[in-house]
Amino acid sequence: MTTVDEFAIEKLESKLDRLMEACTQLIKENQQLRTTIAQQSVELDELHKQQALLTQSYTDLKLAKAISIEDLDIQSAQKRLSKLVREVEQCIALLNAI
Repeated sequence: MTTVDEFAIEKLESKLDRLMEACTQLIKENQQLRTTIAQQSVELDELHKQQALLTQSYTDLKLAKAISIEDLDIQSAQKRLSKLVREVEQCIALLNAI
């Protein structure tokens, strides 16, 4: 073999070594990215579950508030009705006094 051939072989081996190192680095990076994706997928699932629970809690609170408002409306209506009945009774009493 000539020196030119030996130089070409050394250059090829050098490039092949660099290519192998780059490939190894890409494999490591790929594994890290896969691990990150798996962790984020688990976190996303947990956040979806949390969102579902919060949505249900919000719906329950809205229902509870609607019921409590209805109770207040009923109580308010009863008070107004009682007041009107008292006023009517006063009016009847005044008419009977005449």
